[in-house]
Amino acid sequence: MCAVALTACSTGGSNTPPPPGTVTTTLPSGGVYKGTLKGSNAYATLLMLFDGTAYLFYGGTGGADLAGVAVAANGAQTSDGRFTSTSAFDYRLGKTAASPAVFSADFAHAPAVDGTVATQDGSAGLAFTATALPMLDVAPSRANVGGLYSGRGMSLGGATPMRITVAGDGYLAGTTTSGCIFKGRTAPHEGTNAYDVSVTFGPAPCPLPDATVTGNAVLDGARLMVALPSPDRTNVFLFDGRK
Repeated sequence: MCAVALTACSTGGSNTPPPPGTVTTTLPSGGVYKGTLKGSNAYATLLMLFDGTAYLFYGGTGGADLAGVAVAANGAQTSDGRFTSTSAFDYRLGKTAASPAVFSADFAHAPAVDGTVATQDGSAGLAFTATALPMLDVAPSRANVGGLYSGRGMSLGGATPMRITVAGDGYLAGTTTSGCIFKGRTAPHEGTNAYDVSVTFGPAPCPLPDATVTGNAVLDGARLMVALPSPDRTNVFLFDGRK
C-alpha cells in the first residue's frame, strides 16, 4: 500500500524497487508511550499520530506536575524506524517564548522508543525514553472521556486552577478561578489511543484570549492531558487534570 511505504510507490509500475541507497518512509509509529526524561525521574508521555504529528508531555524534575510539552508537525519516519520533524516547538512553562526544535524518535527497538527534542538555538534540549502503553482498559470513546476534571490550565503566560466538564456527546466547557469561560468539542482520534480537541476561549483572563485552538489529548486512567497550540504556534494551551 502507498500509505505504508510512501516513497516506494510509483506510477512507473507496481512493485518497482527504489533506487539503490534510497531510504523509504513509512507511517509514523502511532500510539501512546510512557517513560521518563533521561537524567532525571521526570515523567514523559509521548503521543504519536499517523499524520506526522507528535506530542511529548513532560514533568518537572522530582515532581508529577506537567512542566511543558513539545509539539512536532509534518514529521516523517524512515523504514529503519527513525521519526524526525524539523517543524517542532518546545513549550516550557516559565519561559516567555516557544523554542523552535527538531523532534526525533527512534522506534527501531519497539515497543521501546528513545528520542530527543533538540532546540535550534543551541540551548539545552530534552532526551527521553519510553515504552508503548496499550491502555486496553481505556479505549478511546466519548463515554470514557466524559466527566468532570479538576487541575491546571496553562500557557506560556502562567497557570491557573481550572475545571473542565466533558459531556457524553463530546461537548466540553471549562472555567477558571480567575473568571475565564470557554467551550469546545472532543472526539476519539481514529486509529490511536488519543482524542481530538477544539476549544474557543472567551476574553482575558483566559489563557489564550478570544482564540480558537485545536490539538489532541491523552487520557491515562483518570488523568487528562491536553495540548492545543495557538494558530501561529507561538503559544500553547495545556491542561493537566483528573476526574
